[in-house]
Amino acid sequence: MILDILGSAAISSAIGGIFGFLSKKEERASMKMQLDHQVLMVKAKTDATIEVAKMGIEQAKVAGALAVEKVEASAFESSQQPRGKFSEMLKSIIRPIILGVLMYQSYVILSSLETLTGGLQTLPEEDIVALYRIVVLSITSLTATAVGWYFAARSSKQFDKLLEKWPT
Repeated sequence: MILDILGSAAISSAIGGIFGFLSKKEERASMKMQLDHQVLMVKAKTDATIEVAKMGIEQAKVAGALAVEKVEASAFESSQQPRGKFSEMLKSIIRPIILGVLMYQSYVILSSLETLTGGLQTLPEEDIVALYRIVVLSITSLTATAVGWYFAARSSKQFDKLLEKWPT
């Protein structure tokens, strides 16, 4: 009964959704940290400009300080950009390669076990039915987990577009 519950598609989808939620939560925290940093930078620039004006420092020094901050902000922004098409392609192909290797290794192990034990013919019928049940529940559970996690972890394109339009 516990195996039925743990192997159900609903539980697996919920697990995938939970991990997707945690990924989104981390993404939101990262974006909040970046936005908070931008707000603090604006506040710091404003405070610095007011202090400079109060102290009567000539306008050229203020322009120079703002230019330096603009260059630093530009450098920070460019450091956050993806490195290039090759690195993005490499990043996107790593997971399928790892999954392919794991699937091949699973196949080799199962084939070896089949050869060593003489196959299902040597097992009692009850064990074969139990094994079949476990395999079906495992495949259903893992598939539901993977699908739930995949859709929950996808980036929100609309939110990304909104951030691009946001004035900085």
